[in-house]
Amino acid sequence: MEPSQTSIRPAVVAVDEAAIREVFAQLAVAWNAGDARAFSQYFTDDCDYITFAGQHIKGRQANEQIHNELFNSWALKGSTMHAGPESPSIAFLSNNIALMHSTGMIQLRFQKKPPLNRLSIQTIILIKANGQWKIRAFHNCRVQKPGLFQQLLMAFKSK
Repeated sequence: MEPSQTSIRPAVVAVDEAAIREVFAQLAVAWNAGDARAFSQYFTDDCDYITFAGQHIKGRQANEQIHNELFNSWALKGSTMHAGPESPSIAFLSNNIALMHSTGMIQLRFQKKPPLNRLSIQTIILIKANGQWKIRAFHNCRVQKPGLFQQLLMAFKSK
């Protein structure tokens, strides 16, 4: 039998949705503080983190190390994380597994406002263990308009 949102009690869903949204609020606080240790604490020890460029970071320790380097680099030092224009969606696959889609962008220290042209979309799997929600898998992808080749294929297919 396939799990469904309806098999999970609504009161549990509301509490868990709030807890998951708080995970992401605190993730942004940690990013904005440039605190890689705090940032990585919201991930499982065996997490998979795929960057928008396709880099696969395996494990919480590697996640912390790479984000520490990024937060201290000329590129991301002083950067801030911003939520995208759409509200995140959360679907519960079971009582202890959630699928979330969200959008956001990183504002670099020299930018006056968040760059909507650098919007990314994330697919996130969270698991609940010992009463805490943590990120098991995080896939970040830059939102892009279809390129010329894709537009041509779509135009050709529709004829």
